[in-house]
Amino acid sequence: MEIISNRLKAQRVMKRAGSVLGILSLMILTSCSSKQPISFNIHTEPEGAHIIYSIDDFDWTYLGITPIKAVKIMSEERLQDGQTFTLKAMRCGYVDQSRQWLGEDLFDENEDKGMILWTPRLIRSIE
Repeated sequence: MEIISNRLKAQRVMKRAGSVLGILSLMILTSCSSKQPISFNIHTEPEGAHIIYSIDDFDWTYLGITPIKAVKIMSEERLQDGQTFTLKAMRCGYVDQSRQWLGEDLFDENEDKGMILWTPRLIRSIE
């Protein structure tokens, strides 16, 4: 009877240890996660501008046509050490508008406000 009792105690200890290890593993994995969802809410005046973005003005990526509500997964590693994130609005007959953030500022604004909100007023070009 004592052998069965000790075996049951050992199984309970192992079960608890497994749960604790699972929780610790999850905490480690989530704290090491370097990808963050960034919510963009972009409108232009007038609407219909093409929006692109870049990290350190390298490899521009098309985001869409305003109005835009989108979520992009951004790597914190790509936006550290003073790197910049730039949004640019372009529309035929208008001067391009852009806005730039330092990487950590982009993540901070998204966390504080729940999104990156940008509403540039486009200016007609004189051509």
